[in-house]
Amino acid sequence: MVNTQTLRDTIIERLKTEDLVQIPASEAEYLAVAEQLPFKVEYHNSEIITMGLASYFHEIIVANWIFILRSILPDEFTVLGSNSGIQIPKFEGGYYLPDVMVVKGEPLFKPNSTAIITNPHLVIEILSPSTNKFDRESKLPEYKHLESLQQIIFVNQKKVGVSSYLRSDQPNTWINQDFYSLDETLMIENEPVSLKDIYQKIKFE
Repeated sequence: MVNTQTLRDTIIERLKTEDLVQIPASEAEYLAVAEQLPFKVEYHNSEIITMGLASYFHEIIVANWIFILRSILPDEFTVLGSNSGIQIPKFEGGYYLPDVMVVKGEPLFKPNSTAIITNPHLVIEILSPSTNKFDRESKLPEYKHLESLQQIIFVNQKKVGVSSYLRSDQPNTWINQDFYSLDETLMIENEPVSLKDIYQKIKFE
């Protein structure tokens, strides 16, 4: 087993020159080092994956989403930020920290944890150039295996672009809608959400 302090130092050092760091590690090593780092750290296919601290614009979009969801959802829903993780039980050792997560009713936790949730209702990921491929090609199909999950939303922070994946009544079938205009709206729990509100205070070049 790699020394946790050594692993932590390696991650921090590599982030100085790399946009996305991937380091082989055991599940136990991931869980230990994730508690020591001040930024989002995920685990996929026996690798620790991180891009370090989020950008200012990323955090504005996250804050906008949290405000929107708390405004439109009834009390049975709880809105959480990226310090709460998700475990994908079907995929051994799959741990992700969506930028925004919504739980319906009481949360179900991984054994011996109050930070890792196994029954998310909705997840939102704010995409960056370094994580776009990983989020869409790796995390998306795994998210779809979570039986509790009803909607997955990806948000581009570099330009107007929102993708929604809504679970349908048909098994293994999701409805994908893409939005590219600030004048458009998407639906969450039968409530309209404007892209203008999602991108409030964001200025595109």
